[in-house]
Amino acid sequence: MIGKKVIVILIIFSLTGSISFGQIGGLRAFEFLEKPNHARVAGLGTANVSSNAGDVNMVWQNPALLNSEMDGQLSFSVNPYFANIYNSQVTYAQEFENLGLFSFGVSYFHYGQFEGFDNTGARTEDFSASDYAIQISHSREDGVFRYGSSLKFVGSQISGFNQSAILVDLGGAFVHPDEELSFGLVIKNLGFFTSKYVVGNRNLPFDIQVGGTYKPEFMPFRFSLTLNRLYQYDLSYFDESLLSDDDNVVFTDVNNNSPNTFDKIFQHLTIGTEVVLGKNVNLRAGYNHLIRQSLRAEQVGGAGGFTFGVYFQTKKFNMAYSNAIYQAGGFAHFITLGSNLKEFVKKKS
Repeated sequence: MIGKKVIVILIIFSLTGSISFGQIGGLRAFEFLEKPNHARVAGLGTANVSSNAGDVNMVWQNPALLNSEMDGQLSFSVNPYFANIYNSQVTYAQEFENLGLFSFGVSYFHYGQFEGFDNTGARTEDFSASDYAIQISHSREDGVFRYGSSLKFVGSQISGFNQSAILVDLGGAFVHPDEELSFGLVIKNLGFFTSKYVVGNRNLPFDIQVGGTYKPEFMPFRFSLTLNRLYQYDLSYFDESLLSDDDNVVFTDVNNNSPNTFDKIFQHLTIGTEVVLGKNVNLRAGYNHLIRQSLRAEQVGGAGGFTFGVYFQTKKFNMAYSNAIYQAGGFAHFITLGSNLKEFVKKKS
């Protein structure tokens, strides 16, 4: 059981690690902020900054996607992994007179209980580990353009040790007035530490993402393309200590194992598609090449990097489910329930 927990934590901390046949992971603090935390983005390949479909959860991906249509929306997500590891999230949007539109959200990762040992191997107290983010977002519209920002207080704790930071996301979006076409740009996780586990120059999970979403007028498909890690070209990594002339190590020839130019470029891309079956139902699918290459086994990738989802809506409630396949035999579930609280308020005659 403990071994499974360790494996899942390594997966969670290394999905954005830059490797091809193995990963080092954990190079940056608060990497849980880069993980999908609701069903919509998980079903679209785990990254999207442009989908303008009125889902309040998308404010976690780009604050500029917050719009007046989301006023009163409340959404709750739970994303279970195995070995009692899970992520839960709640998001709410409210428009205030004279202040504008805001959203408020909390995201929490819990990694379960662990057996404690000291450096001599003697048993100590059990301990837990968790991450959390508290976010407030605001957006404004200017014609076809939208601008938004998110202020986040984030923290991590493990066995009584804590670290925290204050971060800001800055986003922009273009929404075509007549066609279902939108573009998004976001600069994520600018900020500073307020406390650290240890003294050092560990980086924050900074990222620059840009993307577009388009639905052809007479087709039931909505296509999205997202580019991330735009500040860094080569996301591949090789541990040179594994290179050798014999067969007792993973790599024997770095030239044969190095990703080519196409692979390096494609690791920045995430593809998402929605099949719009009607106003109340749609299907989702996505592909993230970086996840596939980062977490694939040496000989087989399986369905790693692919995601699938479905969305249902009634008059007062909506539900979405997605499944993200990280590697052969390793996947995560994402369940999101939502409603607009104003639907329950009786209108005055």
